[in-house]
Amino acid sequence: MIENKISNFFHQTNLNLFLNSWHWLYAGLGIGLTALALAWFMGKRLGVTGGFVDACSFVTGSVSSSWKIWFLIGLPLGGLVATIGQWNWTLTYGTLDAFTYGDPWIKAIWLFLSGIMIGFGARWAGGCTSGNSIMGVALGSKMSILATLGFLTAGVIVANILFKAVL
Repeated sequence: MIENKISNFFHQTNLNLFLNSWHWLYAGLGIGLTALALAWFMGKRLGVTGGFVDACSFVTGSVSSSWKIWFLIGLPLGGLVATIGQWNWTLTYGTLDAFTYGDPWIKAIWLFLSGIMIGFGARWAGGCTSGNSIMGVALGSKMSILATLGFLTAGVIVANILFKAVL
């Protein structure tokens, strides 16, 4: 009887953590608390841009911190684990497929060049939008708070323009 209750508890926990979407409040708290714990307890900054720089330095043999490489490897692996059992996952990108005529080579080139431009911009700006918003705000950086307000303001303006253009 008790084994059945324990099994049911872990089954429900698995459903709630991996198969159902998290409420925005809990997901945000989880990301924020992870960033704060990493900064306070380990003195490290959470960010994909810095991890990508470390991964590139791994190729040249001058790695400054290997934990970010594991972080980068864990991002797609975590996505893969989250999709296990979700057999409706595809490699389609909606509008991008229409723009590239569904050709996987054109799509790959487009995504590669876009990634280079995003990476260049993020490195030039000292981090990506999410890195500045999550880690910078958590550490109380005035520039990150200002940048995040700029991101949010631009997002609201563009969303309103697009919403009014579509309707």
